[in-house]
Amino acid sequence: MYSRLSYILILFFSSAVLTSCSSGKKTGQSYIGRVYHNTTAHYNGYYYGKQKMLEYENQMLASRKEDYSKLLPIYLIGNPEDAAAGSDMDSLIKRLTIVAKLHPQSKWTDDAYYNIGKAYYYKKNYEASLATFQFVSSEFKNKKSSTAASATAKKKKHHKPMSRAEREKEDAKAEAKAEDQGSSVLGFLKHKPIRNNDLLWLVRTFANLKNFSDAQAIIAYLKDGKFPKDMRVDLALTEAYVFIQQKQFVKAIEPMKQAVNLIKSKKEATRYSYILAQLYQLNGNYNYATQEFTAVTKMRPSYEMDFNARISVGKNYIQSGTGSPKEILSQLDEMSRNDTYEEFNDQIYYYMALVNLKQNKVEEAVKNLETSIQKSVANINQKGLSYLKIGELNFEDQDYVSAQPGYDSAVAFLDPKFDTLDRVKEIKTVLDKVVFETNIILHQDSLQKLARMSEKERNKIINNALAEIEKKQQSAQQDTFLSLQTQQAQDLPGNQASSSGNWYFYNTSTKGTGYNDFIKKWGNRTLEDNWRRSNKKSSAGDIEASNSDSGQPGSENAETSSQSASREAMLENIPLTPEKMAASNQLMFNAYYSLGTIYKDALHNIPRAIETFEKLAARFPDNESLPQVYYNLYLLHEERGATAKAQDYKDRILTNYAASDFAKVLADPEFIHNSEKKTNELDIYYASTYDYFVAEQYSNVISRIHSADSLFKPNALQGKFELLQAMIEGKTNGRQSYINALDSIMKKFPSGEVHDKAVEILTELGVQVASTTTKDSEASKKGESTNKTTPYTMHPNNPQYFVVVFNTVSPKTKAISDSLANFNSISHSLDKLKVSPQLLDTKTQMIVVKQMKNTEVAMNYYYEILDSETLFEQVEDIGYDVFIIDDKNFPLFYQRKNVAEYLEFFSKNYEGEESGNIEGNEE
Repeated sequence: MYSRLSYILILFFSSAVLTSCSSGKKTGQSYIGRVYHNTTAHYNGYYYGKQKMLEYENQMLASRKEDYSKLLPIYLIGNPEDAAAGSDMDSLIKRLTIVAKLHPQSKWTDDAYYNIGKAYYYKKNYEASLATFQFVSSEFKNKKSSTAASATAKKKKHHKPMSRAEREKEDAKAEAKAEDQGSSVLGFLKHKPIRNNDLLWLVRTFANLKNFSDAQAIIAYLKDGKFPKDMRVDLALTEAYVFIQQKQFVKAIEPMKQAVNLIKSKKEATRYSYILAQLYQLNGNYNYATQEFTAVTKMRPSYEMDFNARISVGKNYIQSGTGSPKEILSQLDEMSRNDTYEEFNDQIYYYMALVNLKQNKVEEAVKNLETSIQKSVANINQKGLSYLKIGELNFEDQDYVSAQPGYDSAVAFLDPKFDTLDRVKEIKTVLDKVVFETNIILHQDSLQKLARMSEKERNKIINNALAEIEKKQQSAQQDTFLSLQTQQAQDLPGNQASSSGNWYFYNTSTKGTGYNDFIKKWGNRTLEDNWRRSNKKSSAGDIEASNSDSGQPGSENAETSSQSASREAMLENIPLTPEKMAASNQLMFNAYYSLGTIYKDALHNIPRAIETFEKLAARFPDNESLPQVYYNLYLLHEERGATAKAQDYKDRILTNYAASDFAKVLADPEFIHNSEKKTNELDIYYASTYDYFVAEQYSNVISRIHSADSLFKPNALQGKFELLQAMIEGKTNGRQSYINALDSIMKKFPSGEVHDKAVEILTELGVQVASTTTKDSEASKKGESTNKTTPYTMHPNNPQYFVVVFNTVSPKTKAISDSLANFNSISHSLDKLKVSPQLLDTKTQMIVVKQMKNTEVAMNYYYEILDSETLFEQVEDIGYDVFIIDDKNFPLFYQRKNVAEYLEFFSKNYEGEESGNIEGNEE
């Protein structure tokens, strides 16, 4: 009873005391209210929000991977190039917003808003973070400090102003007093204003938004004021950050030096010293950069930073010659023999090569680059850099054929984000063409040498070649047999390979080498079935066919037959007849001409272009395209200022080819202008005729159509005029007259744009367009192959089209049209190919390249395009198919619109063995 009464009295007394302590402040909040709101805000919402923020920041720190090839960021997390935070920050913002709303007078409200600002910052929502940080800086000023300032002012009111030294002394005392209070037993419970931290984050936000004037203004304000001594490192780092965001690396050096001098943490001092060294390096101050990098190596950094600091000393020498090459090479060599740096051996040998090149020791450099490639297993980007450097060395020596493998491998291995990858790809594409044309010349030259030999000598060489092929096949079969035996032995009980064994998939080095070889050949591929095919189909049938052939009776006869077929194939390629020799010469002529054009237009190597065109003119003096070669030589010599030689080729054209367009151009400088003017006049005439058609003034249209042939000779737009006349026929005389007129046009123009347009209109009218495939017997008499299972017929000697069909209609396809046109202008300028974008239907787009002389020429073009790996990069995501089709089958394909159906025909008759038989029948 007594204890219960005492409890009630104590409670009543305490309540009375606390009530009497009600503050007289504007808020009218009692002492109990303030304690409640401060405690609840701090230990409920704010505490858990802060823990969530720390958890996120620690996760980001743990997953961070430094990229020493670039300037290291000052801050480890929250950089513009880092990934944006996700839903974690959303929940944190929600929690802290509730805290701020429920406890607006709490001492922890500013901390809640401050962390909301950081959350928005990590989400890369800089506008929201800016607004939040500005709110904190304006609404939550340090009242205690302002009160103290006013008290000091009153105290000093009747005294003379203090000197600057006296003020600094007073500030130091005040800061020391604050530190003593903070370090007291209950100091950790005290709330520390967040405004200074908030201002620094506000500066960073302004910098990320490219508002550098406001960022610099705040920094100037903080530097002029009484900024806390323990935060001066943060202020210096923030200032350096702003300068770096502006790419003003020179100005970033001074605040970075201040941060290095002020920082107490040895680990952070090491990192900031490395950044300072990089800033010196970026500004071209290689002496200071070398000093700082060397200092970093003595600060016990991580082995990765240590390696990059040492490598950077070598880079400085490569860039400027600063330092001793002997010492640098000695240090790099020592590192290559140190197991600590084993994973960096590819980079070590790469930089040894660069030092060699600085000393003009090219052979040693190439050896070190080759070693770098061999040592590179995990770092495929470094492998790409080493390949690229080898390619560049050969390119500089104008050995373009030797340079091609280096560029080819570089494209396969370099990181997609590599700075100059687009340029590397461009050069690689040009070098691919150089190699392609060079191989044609070498191949045809070898075949012609065989043709000039006696039959006995020729057979001897063929026999040796077949023996070499058979030897390689037997070696491959033996390797396969031994591999199967090894695998079977490993599969036996007790023989399974352990993780420390030498089986391929457990051997990291071997597996890495195989992986790199795969990437080099095929690039980075998605893991999927039939990955080499554009249209992924089951290959079970292929496997069955392969299995059904093995181990069957008569395999020896099949092998003999195969050898016989190989001999026949070799003989078939040798130009033993005048027709085949002429075709071989034309292939070589075209290849030489393409090479000369590549040297002139793509590589801008005028001497090499002249050499190639002169060799071409000397070797094929009777070729009908020789005037074009002479004209190129005339232009090239004029460009070099070799007036006499230019005049010589000009005279040859005017004397021997007076009727050619090139002679007309040389005789009359206005010839091209006048020709273009005439073409423009025809275009204008047609356009106005079409306007009359649209205005339904058909009599004027008919009159103008009849006049066109006499006004313009030759009339390049005759087909278009006749199409207009057919349309008038349809509008005035009905559907059947329209169909008859279109049918007449289709027959008059058996191929080309006008023919295709007539077929398109007839198809839209629902007319079944006649096809040569219905006359199988006549085709057989002409030697043309027919296939009863397909509506298409093979015409190997007809004009052929190259077609790209896209699975959708997309603006991306224009880039492919432009690339094909550019490719044709460089590699097939003599062929006068035309690139025409068309719609197959409302959902399918295609590009048609017209036209190649026959199937053989078309397939050479087809494989040449496929070998150009970068041509279709921009449309890989929308899907496409490529094929060759002749001028007889194209209208039928356009009518049926069945891409899969034609691809099956193409695969069997163009890509498969049947095409060879068909061509044989045709001949």
